[in-house]
Amino acid sequence: MGWYDVFARFYDASLEGQYVQQRAAAAEALELSPGINVLDVPCGTGQSFDGIAPAIADGGTLVGVDLSGGMLGRARARVERHGWKHVHLVESDVHGLNEEAIATQAGRAPSFDRLHVFLGMTAFPNWEDAFANLWSLLAPGGRAVIVDVHAEKPGFQGRMVNLVARADIRRTWWTPLETVAEHYERTELPSTWQHGGKIFLATGTKPA
Repeated sequence: MGWYDVFARFYDASLEGQYVQQRAAAAEALELSPGINVLDVPCGTGQSFDGIAPAIADGGTLVGVDLSGGMLGRARARVERHGWKHVHLVESDVHGLNEEAIATQAGRAPSFDRLHVFLGMTAFPNWEDAFANLWSLLAPGGRAVIVDVHAEKPGFQGRMVNLVARADIRRTWWTPLETVAEHYERTELPSTWQHGGKIFLATGTKPA
């Protein structure tokens, strides 16, 4: 995971401005309210926290998970800067993430009402297994929101995105959610050439 530790040094400067609108759309799709518990994987430098943490304050918990210590260092600085006491960070591989790991590092493992996966499904090594594990941590009746890029045949910029992010934007990454969720929807979000493909937002509810 050394590359992402290096990537963390310029991640915000290079990418934060490119996904403002899409992160806002994801936060809205989560249908947040005070007291909601959210699992954010991979949380990276915490760029999505601004749209989630304030909306769930007064009883809610946000747990951000990433494998990169460098990314989490930036995320921790963001949390401390805002004084978010209800935001907790966990360093873990997505495949090994479980309630015990969350409880050990976050103090407790809440029942997650929401699952937020932003730019993760194209980067997880075993993406279908990764989704299955995250889905198992979502409470029945909980809502999942996934945002990522897709290009069936990536051009030059798409290939660069794959190289820099260690990703594969050719994946039909929404299909695992579509298979298991109720009220599944997938919509296209605004994108530019810099994203390397089209950005989609997929949502669904875990059967009660």
